[in-house]
Amino acid sequence: MGEEIFRALFNAAPDPMLLVDGSGKIVLTNIRAEQIFGYSKNELKGQTVELLIPSRYATMHTGHRNDYIKKPVIREMGARRELLAQRKDGSEFYVEISLSPVAVDGSTHIAAAIRDVSEKIKLNQQVNRSITEIERKNSELEQFAYVASHDLREPLRTIRSFVDLLMQDYSESFDETGIQSMRFIIDATDRMKDLIRELLDYGRIGQNSVPEEVDCNETLFIVREDLEENITSSKSTINAGKLPVLMGYKTELRLLFQNLISNAIKFSRKGVSPVIDIKAEKIDDYWQFEFRDNGIGIPEEHQADIFQIFKRLHPRNEFEGTGIGLAHCLKIVELHEGKIWVESEPDVGSTFMFTINSHR
Repeated sequence: MGEEIFRALFNAAPDPMLLVDGSGKIVLTNIRAEQIFGYSKNELKGQTVELLIPSRYATMHTGHRNDYIKKPVIREMGARRELLAQRKDGSEFYVEISLSPVAVDGSTHIAAAIRDVSEKIKLNQQVNRSITEIERKNSELEQFAYVASHDLREPLRTIRSFVDLLMQDYSESFDETGIQSMRFIIDATDRMKDLIRELLDYGRIGQNSVPEEVDCNETLFIVREDLEENITSSKSTINAGKLPVLMGYKTELRLLFQNLISNAIKFSRKGVSPVIDIKAEKIDDYWQFEFRDNGIGIPEEHQADIFQIFKRLHPRNEFEGTGIGLAHCLKIVELHEGKIWVESEPDVGSTFMFTINSHR
C-alpha cells in the first residue's frame, strides 16, 4: 500500500520527477519528466542521470552526485544555482532541482524534482541587460551634465564680468534704458547660474552617498542655523516635536529639510508671519514626517504637479526660484524608499508629508 501511494504521488507531481538509485541510475520517472526531456519511460529506465546533462558537465556532475549520495540531505528547489539540462534532441535548458533521500527496499534512493526555469533566466538576463543599459545612460547623462554645466558657467562668468566692468566704467554714459538693460542681463545671468547649480545638485543626489545614522533633530538644528537670516527677516516661527534618529543619507536629508522650510517661508501670505510645524511618527515600517505651514496654499488641481522638475505655479516677479526645489525633495524621498505628497488649502496653508523607510 505504501509503495502504491508513493507511486501515485510521484506520478501526480506537477514537476518532472526522477527516482535515482545509489549508482546514479534512473529507476522511475513520471509523465512530466518524459514530456520535458523527450524520452520514453523505457528509454530513461536504467540510464545514469548524466544522460540528461550536457556532456561537457557530465564528469563534474558524477563527482557531485557521488558526494551527495554519501551524505544525502533534503535540498530545496532553488537552494543552489540553476543548472543546465539536455533534452533528447540535444537542446539545452535551465533547471532548478530539489533532492530528497528516499529509502527503497533498504537502500537509499534519491527523488529529484526538476523545474524548467528557462523563462525566468531569460527574464533575469533581460532585466540585467536593461539595468546595465540604464546605468550606462545615467553615467553618460551625469558626465554630460557636468561637462555642459562647466562649459555653460564659463561664458556666464565672462558675461557677468563684462557687464560689471561696463557698469563700473561707463554707467555715467548710459541713459535709464541702458542701465535697466544691464540690470536685466545681470539678473538673467544670475538666474542661469542658479539653474545650472541646482541642476548639478539634482544630478548628484544619491551619488557616492553611503547611508548612516542621522539624527533628524540635529539636521533641523543645522538647517535653522543655515537659514537664520531668512528666518529672522521673515519673522518665521519653527515648532518641532521630537524627531527620530534613522538610517539615511545625511546630506540629502539636510537638503530635503532646507527646501521644505525655505519654501514655507518663501510662499507666505502678505502680512502673516510664517509658522512652520514639524513632526514625525512611526507608521508600520516607515517614519512619516509632516511640515505644516500657514502660507498661501496650493490649489487642488496643481498639487499633483508641483514635484515635477521646472514646475512653477507663480511668475518670477512674484516668487523667485528655479522650480527645481520640490523635484529635489521627490528624488531624495525616493532615494530613501519613501513617498512625498501635499495636502493644502489656498490662503490657509500646506502640509508636506513624506515617508522614510526605517528598515533600510
